[in-house]
Amino acid sequence: MRRSFAWADRAGIKGGVPFELKVALRYLAAKRKAGVSVTGVLTVAGVALGVWALTVVTSVWNGFETEFLDKLLGINAHAIVLRHHDVFRDHREIAARLEAHPEVQRAAPFVYSEVITQSPRGVQGVVLKGVDPEVSRELPLAKYIGDDHPRILEVLGARSSTSAEVGTVPGILIGTELQESLHVEVGDTISIISPYGGRSGEARTSPFQVVGTFHSGMFEFDSRMVFIALREAQRFFRLYDTVTGLEVWTEDPLRSQAILGEAVLELDPSDPFAYELRDWSRTNAGMFGAMRTQKAIISIALFFIVIVAAFNIMATLILLILEKGREIAVLKSLGASRRSVLLVFMIDGQLVGVMGCAVGIVLGLVTCSVLEHYGLRLDPRVYFLEQFPIVVKPAEVALVALGALLLSTAATLFPALRAARASPVDGLVRRTVTARKA
Repeated sequence: MRRSFAWADRAGIKGGVPFELKVALRYLAAKRKAGVSVTGVLTVAGVALGVWALTVVTSVWNGFETEFLDKLLGINAHAIVLRHHDVFRDHREIAARLEAHPEVQRAAPFVYSEVITQSPRGVQGVVLKGVDPEVSRELPLAKYIGDDHPRILEVLGARSSTSAEVGTVPGILIGTELQESLHVEVGDTISIISPYGGRSGEARTSPFQVVGTFHSGMFEFDSRMVFIALREAQRFFRLYDTVTGLEVWTEDPLRSQAILGEAVLELDPSDPFAYELRDWSRTNAGMFGAMRTQKAIISIALFFIVIVAAFNIMATLILLILEKGREIAVLKSLGASRRSVLLVFMIDGQLVGVMGCAVGIVLGLVTCSVLEHYGLRLDPRVYFLEQFPIVVKPAEVALVALGALLLSTAATLFPALRAARASPVDGLVRRTVTARKA
């Protein structure tokens, strides 16, 4: 082992550090010609810029997806169970059987229909949802209503209970955006108009008093969704004791389809198609698919910055090899193998990639921290959300850095092989001829 490093000792390179690394560090830190030095700095900056941009963009998209999913599951359940071609009569029994599953948190009946809301100063088409106020206290919807949600939900249920006084106007819960569209305040009365539930096919109209508002921060929900008590919804649509379906919440929303798939099939073994399961990923597949596609396209486009930086690494190493031709020839004359020369320039390129990745990651994390701390406002009518969310995933940051390092390594292969195959005689002769011409 000692013999293989004899040439390095003669060249004055000693110590426990591998000589290839020492030579690479010397070449990297040595004073160069202006062109080589500027190219090296630009190469590091190019890698850093690509990693920086990818880190910030992926974190922004992660935050957007996370926030969107949180809003979506704050208003809607993880999944819904419906009856195929029939009304849902035995919903209490089915809910109890689903809640018996160890990974199911809650199963609650609901009524769902599209209606028109009308006030003296506005009209708006919305989705009406009848829910159980008692159950809603324990669901994510309560946090969007605010700290006063126990009282509001209690009033919502009391106005629709069998013990309510005759002539009591039932309560309704509306979003803040819808409140602005209708120009109403809490305590005002609005009309709900539905083409269903009336006699002889006529539209049915009923007054409701606004008992509270909710604000999810998602424009589509805050402007196009209203909630009333389940009992009042059944009365309004003349459903008697039937419901539209069951809302189900599971321990892990990302696995709701797998958790409930078998449970729903077991509800009626004689008819496997008696019930239909729709989880949140299915009902919103188009939107989430579009978001993931956009994230992939933007990430690929930004990754071209790193590819350009990789070509800069190649150009920098080629210039370095031309500048250090005599030194390479001397190393080979002293006994350095092709493998050693190859490693020297590969390490040089990798060090440039490492420096660029380190600078890019630091800048990316700092940018994400600043954006998360100060925040940026979004137009909820365009972006669905009103806040610019940031979620940094270490695995994705590591994947970006790994990709940049792999490209940096690949970019070193051509110039490093060229240096390794160069003849020491050609290098010394070329240097001598150049010196004489100068």
